[in-house]
Amino acid sequence: MTTAVQAYAPTAVSRASWFERATPGQALLIGAALFLLLAMLPTFLTMAIEVRTLNGINVWIKPAKFEFSVAVQFLTVAWFLQLLPPEQRASRLATGLCQTMAAVGILEIAYIALQASKGEASHFNSSTPLSLALYSLMGIGAITMLSISGWLGIMILRHGDSSKPFVSITGLSLIAGSLLGALTGIFMSMHHGHWVGGLHTDVGGLPTFGWSRSGGDLRVAHFFGMHIMQAVPIATWLTGFALPRSQLKAAGLMLLGAAILVAAGTFAQAVTGHPFIALG
Repeated sequence: MTTAVQAYAPTAVSRASWFERATPGQALLIGAALFLLLAMLPTFLTMAIEVRTLNGINVWIKPAKFEFSVAVQFLTVAWFLQLLPPEQRASRLATGLCQTMAAVGILEIAYIALQASKGEASHFNSSTPLSLALYSLMGIGAITMLSISGWLGIMILRHGDSSKPFVSITGLSLIAGSLLGALTGIFMSMHHGHWVGGLHTDVGGLPTFGWSRSGGDLRVAHFFGMHIMQAVPIATWLTGFALPRSQLKAAGLMLLGAAILVAAGTFAQAVTGHPFIALG
C-alpha cells in the first residue's frame, strides 16, 4: 500500500475579496503604490525629451527607478500585513505606521524628482548645507520605511499563523531584508557614494540596473539584501507547489540563508573593488 504525497500550495493570503478586506492602512499603501506607478509615465515622457545628464546618464532615470522601488515596498507591506490577525492588522499602530510609510515614501520621491528637475544629485549631495540636511532627512526616511518593514516581520512571527511555513519564512525575510537594506544603505552613505574603484560614472553600467562594470558597486549588495523580503517569500511560495508541507520550512530557511550569502558575497565583492559583472 502506498500513500501519495501531495505538494503544499501555500495560499497564505486568500485571493478572494482581498481588496474588500483591506484595512485603511493597506488601502492607503495600495493607493500610494498605484500613484507612484502611474507617475512613472510622465517621468518616462520627461526622460524622452530631457538632454541633461548626471553621472553620465539621464537625470530622470533615478526618479523612475525610485518610483518603482518605493511602490514595490508599499505593496510588499500591504500584502504581508494580511498575514496578521484582523485585530492586529486594523490596529491604530498598524494604520499609523502605514500612514507614516506612505508619507515618507512620497516625500522622498518628491525630493528626488525636485533634484532631477534642477539637474542636481539627490543622494550623496553635500554641496550646500541645505542639500546635506535634505539628504540626511531622506536617509532617515529610508531607514524609517525599512524599520516599518522589519516591525511587520516581528509582528508576523509573534502573531501570525506559525503552523504555515510561508508565514514564518515571510516574517524572517522581512527582518533580514530590512536589516541588510539598512546596513548597506548606511555604509554607502558613510562611503559618500556607491563606487569603489573603477570609473566614477554610470555610463556603461549593467543594463537596467546601471551597476558599475569597471569597479565595485555597493548598490548590488543593497539591492540583493533589501529585496530578500520579496524574493525569499515568493521563492518559498513557489517551492510549496513541489514539496510536501513538512519540508517547506526547511526549504524556505535554506533559501533565506542562500539569499543572505548572496548579499554578503556581493558586498565583499564591492568593497574590494570588483564589479558584479565585469566589462567584456
